[in-house]
Amino acid sequence: MPEPRLDNRLRHRRKARGLPQRELAELAGVSRQTIAAIEAGRSVPSTSLALQFAHVLGCGLDDVFQLAAPPGLGVRLVAEPGIDADPRVAVGRVSGRWIAHPLPAAAAAAADGVVLPGATVLSSDSGRAGQFHATVRPLARLRELERNVLVAGCAPLLGPVVHWTRRRFADARVRWLRAGNRRALELLAAGLVHVAGLHLSGIGGEAANVRGVRRALPGRRFLVVNLTRWRQGVVVAPGNPLAITGGEDLFRPGLRLVRRERGSGAHALTQRLRAAADACQSAPAGPLASGHEEVAWLVRRRSADAGVAIEGAALAEGLDFVPIAEERFDLVVPAELAAAPPVSRLLQVLDDPGFRAEVAVLPGYDVSLIGQVATVEAA
Repeated sequence: MPEPRLDNRLRHRRKARGLPQRELAELAGVSRQTIAAIEAGRSVPSTSLALQFAHVLGCGLDDVFQLAAPPGLGVRLVAEPGIDADPRVAVGRVSGRWIAHPLPAAAAAAADGVVLPGATVLSSDSGRAGQFHATVRPLARLRELERNVLVAGCAPLLGPVVHWTRRRFADARVRWLRAGNRRALELLAAGLVHVAGLHLSGIGGEAANVRGVRRALPGRRFLVVNLTRWRQGVVVAPGNPLAITGGEDLFRPGLRLVRRERGSGAHALTQRLRAAADACQSAPAGPLASGHEEVAWLVRRRSADAGVAIEGAALAEGLDFVPIAEERFDLVVPAELAAAPPVSRLLQVLDDPGFRAEVAVLPGYDVSLIGQVATVEAA
């Protein structure tokens, strides 16, 4: 078996402290030549010397030395069957398994790894994303990838959660995977994410969310943690030029309505509105959006006349909003994952005064119940 390669960050840590090689050598009790050889990878320090470097530099041992990531990491890759996914992926470890999710092609976030050719199908289902065995070339140390919390959901407030978790904690990082209600729960039930977001429109609040999770996670104990409450309704152009006053107006002939994927909260609300209006046909198909923010963006650029989304997305784009239903958006966390980092760090962020102060001033969100936890025992 080949000797494991050492990931050596001694030079980086030394320069961050503003120490020349000679000064570090004096503090650690070795020669400057020893420092140069270790930094160049020509020499491997003893355990005691490595600990001495960490002490002098004021950091942890694994901040200076760590076994390098292997050239290839075996993962379960979540991807659409028959579709060439972006090779850039977010990676996390869920219940002892490495999981990889393709990133959107235009993602601003950096990737955790790149999928290598040769994935094989583990399971697939028409209309749903399948699971593949794949090999990923990690772009970070495995210790860093183990800090990732994979969260599937559609709430724009997950963006601040990402940033505040990184700001507050060194041992956790949230990777937000945009997904509607049904898809988020499917991923959670399959053990492909740590946390799922859920919102159901005006049919019982927390109790409705709990019922939805029980159906998706039978026999599991889980936490339901509130992130926000909001209003969902119809996003329209400024001034509401088409005089849309309620859900029944979405089914006028000729109106271009932004579509959402099946299983999303917006799609479910649209279907209920159609049934209530006794509309014989769906509204003429407009463009397909992947989330609340894209719905508002499409209406603002006049690619559609209206769309179902949350109030915060409409306000952020300077659009008008016709409220239809009040909802709560909850984070669903399996109990066995909630107590330990990195997942516990996400829950702690919800109580952070700075995070709460930021989201409290965002228009369209009610955060009076943020962080409220309900523990749901296995049925």
